Amino acid sequence: MRRAAQRVAVVGLLGTAGMARAEPWLVTIESGAEADSNVARVESGAGMPARIAAPVGRAGARVDHRGHLLDGGYALSMSGLARMVVSARAKDENVMLYAGEARWLRTLGSRPVAAGISITAADALSMTGGIGARTFRNLGADGLLSLAGGDDRHLTLALGGRDFTYKQDHGFDWRGLVANARLDFVLWQTPGKTRSLELGATLGFEARSYASNALTDVCPPDAAPSDTCSAGTSLPRRDRYQRAGLELSWAGEVVATAGYQLTVIDSNSYGQSLIRHRITTSATAELAHRLFGTATAALQIDQYPDGVLVEDDNLQHQEFTNLEDENRSSLQVRIARELSGGWSLEGRGAVWRDFGNASAGSFRRELVYAGVIYSR
Repeated sequence: MRRAAQRVAVVGLLGTAGMARAEPWLVTIESGAEADSNVARVESGAGMPARIAAPVGRAGARVDHRGHLLDGGYALSMSGLARMVVSARAKDENVMLYAGEARWLRTLGSRPVAAGISITAADALSMTGGIGARTFRNLGADGLLSLAGGDDRHLTLALGGRDFTYKQDHGFDWRGLVANARLDFVLWQTPGKTRSLELGATLGFEARSYASNALTDVCPPDAAPSDTCSAGTSLPRRDRYQRAGLELSWAGEVVATAGYQLTVIDSNSYGQSLIRHRITTSATAELAHRLFGTATAALQIDQYPDGVLVEDDNLQHQEFTNLEDENRSSLQVRIARELSGGWSLEGRGAVWRDFGNASAGSFRRELVYAGVIYSR
């Protein structure tokens, strides 16, 4: 039922009636403009760069396809998104992101078990040449095992590897083993399945081997945390990236979710360990006159066992899945109206803040967006 709830939200927001008909092809195109108060996503404070406010143009497309091959089912997804900042002081923010995913699963005999593979790729490029802001490349491949316990229980296991390249600083490049598990369990639903409550649980582990050496603390034990306390070593940097999460999903006249995720990064490099608590809530509902609204809130608290050593540490622990990710507390509101012939209008407002960060800087970002979406 989680998938059904997500589908209701997407259909309402984007007007993707084609998804509701389960057609094998779905093409979505979007274009719009936004006003961003902090396009470079910098912290504010004494001696720190000033925030740059500027208009931003966005254009993107996504193609999804499903079919059957070699006695199994496959799903393909390809997308591209361009973000163009109208400011001479922020040319490196003009970034293009390409992403793709291919997944194939085959049922093993008459048992409710399926096995397959998944391949993912993402590449963010500067549109003005050179190295752009937050430009990266992320490649991955996983073996999949899916187990179903009727219609109300589903477990997915994935084991594979990742190859990540951070183009601004190759010291943050890493490779390693990745393991993930997700369990979806229907707690309650009506006989007609018009309403349901579902629990989702996730576990993840990454063994990251970096293209740089670990740092060590060389200051006295009673000294305050500082980047001047770190010194290089001959040991390669190794991180254990661990996460666990729970999410409740309600599907009915309103689609709502509430979740908690714990992320723990245990690094042998001084200043790189992290404990992150993130609470999220979201609700989508039909308002009036074919209007759909979604409100999303996130509260995030980061803890640094070694202390906060660098002001831009958020970049090191970014998920790097798209250009929109912002690892901060936030409040976002989306309003969409489906028109006709696959067209819809969308407006969005968002505010980001940084809570619980002991560094001298503070983070502020506000954004307002309006655009049009075509889907068929």
